[in-house]
This record gives sequence, C-alpha cells and structure tokens, in this order.
Amino acid sequence: MTTFLDSSMMVTTPDARATLLVNSSDGFEDCWPIFFSFLERYWPDMSFPVLLNTECKSWSHPRLPLTASRVAAGEMHRLTWSECLIRAIDQVETPLLLYFQEDYFIDRPVRADIVDRAIDLMIQNPEIGHIALTKHASHGPYGASNWPGFSTIGQKARYRIATQAGLWRPSVLRSYLHPRENGWMFEILGTRRAHRRRDLFLMADFARETGGPAVDYIHTGIIKGHWHPAMPDLFARHDISIDTNRRGLYVQPDPVRRKMEVVRKLAADPRHLLNQLLGRYEA
Repeated sequence: MTTFLDSSMMVTTPDARATLLVNSSDGFEDCWPIFFSFLERYWPDMSFPVLLNTECKSWSHPRLPLTASRVAAGEMHRLTWSECLIRAIDQVETPLLLYFQEDYFIDRPVRADIVDRAIDLMIQNPEIGHIALTKHASHGPYGASNWPGFSTIGQKARYRIATQAGLWRPSVLRSYLHPRENGWMFEILGTRRAHRRRDLFLMADFARETGGPAVDYIHTGIIKGHWHPAMPDLFARHDISIDTNRRGLYVQPDPVRRKMEVVRKLAADPRHLLNQLLGRYEA
C-alpha cells in the first residue's frame, strides 16, 4: 500500500514561477499514487502547482495543488503523444515548466537548492530555453557556460532533446514538438531539429563529487509497458506493494532485434522521417 506524508506537509501557496508537469496517459493510472508517494518523500517542500497530463481521467491529490489536464476529453479519436503534450503545455500558466513523467520514481532527496537556482537563472536570463536536471538527459558533449554549476549542451549533442526531468520555457518545448510523433520519435527527431537551432540549453552538474544530480531516479520505472526489473526491490524498500503480474517485468531484447525495431518504427511514417532528416517544415 502506498503511504503518503501527513497533512502537515500540505502546500497552501503554490510557487508561481513554474508548473510541475507530470506527463502521463490514462493507461498509466496505476503509477500516479506511486509517483507522488516518492515525490512527497524525497521532495517534501515542493511547492509548485502540479499539472498531471491525462487523456480523459480526472485525478486529485489530498495534499498537492494538482490539476488533471484531461486533454482528450470529448475527442472522437485518440490523440498522439505529442498532441497530448502540446495541449497540456497550453494549460501551463507559469513562466516555466518542470517536466517529469509518471515513472520517474525519485529515489533520493531532490537537491531543491539546485532546482531553485536553475529557475532563477532562466527567469533572469531569457535566452536560456531549457535546463536539464538529471544525469539521464543529453549524452553531451557539454561546454563551458557563464554560470558555475551548469554546462552548455552541445549543438550536436546526442539527445539534445530528451524527455527527462528538466526545466523548460513552455513556448520553447512546444516549438520542438510535432503532432505526428510519439515520445520516442520526439527525442530522435526533435534532437535533429535542435541540431539546426541555436537555442541555449544547459545541463546542471550531476557529478558525484559535487553532490550528484538535482533529480535522480532509475531510468526509467516502466519500459515498453513493463516494470523495470529494479522496481520490485525499490518499491519493497519503500513499503509500496504492486501486482507485478499486471505489467510484468521488462526483458532486454536481443540487440539485433532491438535495432530492427528502431528501424521499423522510424520507417512507419517515411514521409515525416524524410522531411525531418532534410529539415523540411511540415504542417
């Protein structure tokens, strides 16, 4: 059973600088109480308004200022991953958003001072479009920046666009999204788009010697709909019970098969793939 902190941790005045956007979908409803249990445990003073991105489901939290986006309510067709995220971003009313997904089960205290400093940097320096807050984001290369504790994410960095925990200007994140793409395609093709644009992206220092990442979690709690093999132990250590039969545990596929799956997915929409590789605009 998931255990929350007591009502004394209730936030009464949300911090209006940023919105914690938890990107999800209705099929992951079983993750929501678990996600927020870890959030409360390891970031008890988190004071941002929370926007949980759902398709049609409503959900609330007893202690957090949470709104369910319900971005697909009334729709006759299923929205794509990017369409759902675009609609959620359009509901953000703060200058910045802090991006999470429902399976980022924080497993150590959030370095709130780093998050706070990153927010102040972005508010004071409008040229900064994004600050990654976890070691799971861009693979680099990184460069020096004007701000100690933060590096620039290189123009040609691998995963210059990553769906990992980080701060974004809503307009910047929205500008990289394409309605036809799922999350996986967004990282691959969004990175291609980011290679051609000169937006300033930063990475918060995540070296162990300097205290580790601002936000840390196992990458990631759910893989292709199945629990990461490390999840049962993590949950047991936090007195959280789950039915592993519902999702099962993820099994790493053969490397050749995995590469073939990547090719198959990219080839599923050849026109869009070609246009993105050539840098062509699509409506």
